[in-house]
Amino acid sequence: MPPRIAYWTSAFEPHMEAISSEVALLRRRFPGSVAWGLSQRHWMLASWRRGFCLHPTFHLLFRAAVRVLEPAFHLNHIFGSVGDWFYLQGQRRRPTVLTMAAYAEPVSRTLLDRVDRFVVEYPGGAKVLRDLGIDAERIRLIYPPVDLARFTPSPPPEGPFTVLFASSPDEESWLEARGVPLLLETAALRPTMRFRLLWRPWGNSLKRVRAWITDRELKNVELIVGRVTDMAREYREAHVTAVPFTHVDQCKPAPNSLVESLASGRPVLTTPVVGVSDLVREGRAGIAEEAIAQSLANGLDNLRADWASFSSRARELAEQNFAAENFVKAYQQVYKEVLNGSDTDV
Repeated sequence: MPPRIAYWTSAFEPHMEAISSEVALLRRRFPGSVAWGLSQRHWMLASWRRGFCLHPTFHLLFRAAVRVLEPAFHLNHIFGSVGDWFYLQGQRRRPTVLTMAAYAEPVSRTLLDRVDRFVVEYPGGAKVLRDLGIDAERIRLIYPPVDLARFTPSPPPEGPFTVLFASSPDEESWLEARGVPLLLETAALRPTMRFRLLWRPWGNSLKRVRAWITDRELKNVELIVGRVTDMAREYREAHVTAVPFTHVDQCKPAPNSLVESLASGRPVLTTPVVGVSDLVREGRAGIAEEAIAQSLANGLDNLRADWASFSSRARELAEQNFAAENFVKAYQQVYKEVLNGSDTDV
């Protein structure tokens, strides 16, 4: 019997959020599993497909419910960070796996010692955990997945050289860390290029971005707000994807837009802050530049000058490192290690 996994998460939009899409993929492989957690965006969500969550206001009710339901599952899997105090501090009656999909200040070592296996999504993540005193044998590297059949290479679009940004933050205070002001400075330096910013329809960051675009009179910047259901088309309509993060806080080290862009044969422009930037640079699937507008503008010039070569290597890198089937197999192995000796069939 395949194991039933309780996935603890705060993301419940599988078509728009990287963590949620990873959980959805694993749940398809491990039927009978569940996704649950707390979310600021919902007072209550009860959907077997998307998951079950409550607003943090009802955290006591949530804790009581999962306390009763946890024994029905073989394993707990937290998708978040080493700072997820609420998810880590409750007593567990089942083994626990934690995927460090984002950076946050860590909880106490005592709480981290409750985790049986840690998974990082970028090479540098293992060092972060080792510096916290986590033994190397408890750490695994598993890159995030992409559907290589859905996201496929296509000829470059017609029209101006187009730069896509698809990492909009919820909070206005996160804009700088995501590199949005930096990207707008870059757009001002390259007025003949088109910059398309996809914005999720939640949070409080949109108003500020609109004001920045208007104040700077950036006619070459498009702001598209809404629930994008066909991201593959968005990559087809762009030449490159920008991931100009400036701080690790509130940023995913292996952003979904970066991974999907590579699979689509769209090279990426990124900064050394991004956890997989070395992988991109060494594979020549994009360019990693310092978080300076002029440097990013020069990087875009270089990508445009040799776009076809960068495009083919982008797809190759995605096939080598981010294939969804490899992601699932790697987690199967992690679950097998943790559940060693049980009667479950992983």
